[in-house]
Amino acid sequence: MTATNERLEIITCSYGPDLERCKRLCASVDSYVPGDIGHVLIVPPRDLKRFAPLQTGRRRVLTTADVLPAQFRQVPGSDKLWVDRRGWPIRGWVMQQLVKLSANRATDAELFLFADSDLQFLRGFDLEAFYRDGKLRLHRIPEAMNEGRHRRWHSRAGKLLGDNRDYFGSDFVGQLITWRRSNLVALQAHIEESVGKPWHVAVSRSLDISEYILYGSFVEHILGYEQNGHFYDSRDLCHCCWFDYQARDLLHGRTTLSPDALALLVQSNLDLKASQESAVFMAALALKHNLQTGAL
Repeated sequence: MTATNERLEIITCSYGPDLERCKRLCASVDSYVPGDIGHVLIVPPRDLKRFAPLQTGRRRVLTTADVLPAQFRQVPGSDKLWVDRRGWPIRGWVMQQLVKLSANRATDAELFLFADSDLQFLRGFDLEAFYRDGKLRLHRIPEAMNEGRHRRWHSRAGKLLGDNRDYFGSDFVGQLITWRRSNLVALQAHIEESVGKPWHVAVSRSLDISEYILYGSFVEHILGYEQNGHFYDSRDLCHCCWFDYQARDLLHGRTTLSPDALALLVQSNLDLKASQESAVFMAALALKHNLQTGAL
């Protein structure tokens, strides 16, 4: 697969409300991803028993308490609000970023591939799309998303990295994002040196943040291309339905799959019933089959 010290593992952060979606993801991993690529699920402690049956020979189920470098707990009665040991409130969105930024504590693999639980693989896993000639893919789209919320994410990354710029020249947000463990450890150390406090404290005190922009900006502009172990790729390897109309267009055959897509994402917060979500994935699988056999 890769050099012996360049093992790849898939990492999924999930929680109770996404259990059925996560089951679908796991089934697709087992169908389309080679068995020597491990899969790690990270869930809140309160959800461990519900996710435990998903553990297999290739899949481990961990809790956020196993992974995070400090104590955080969910607010009773809420799936989307956490507090640190001093009672500082942390939104679920920021906590998800914090868990991904702690991925080096979840596995000793050098190569990480993040697969969200509202995603499903549709095609056989193409390792060369992610790893070639000793370099790992970095999803990077030059001069993209230079406004709005993305601009705020860049600005926050700049503050954490000790850099004055408020836009780093590229967008790094997407699905099936890949990181290097060694770069992540270096990022954590760099943040601590820049802000003078533990990296997880600085990240958790962010009102909004993008872990992908933080990592991408660090490896491109601080480590640099010759040192970061990545090749840059602007293609989207996942067909994404971020809005209701995109899912419905796919369901009713009004659009086709992205040509490079290995997977499909149906955003979990869309106004779709579980049966409708399943129907969208089934339609995508049928469309993929028809394209492969020339039926369309």
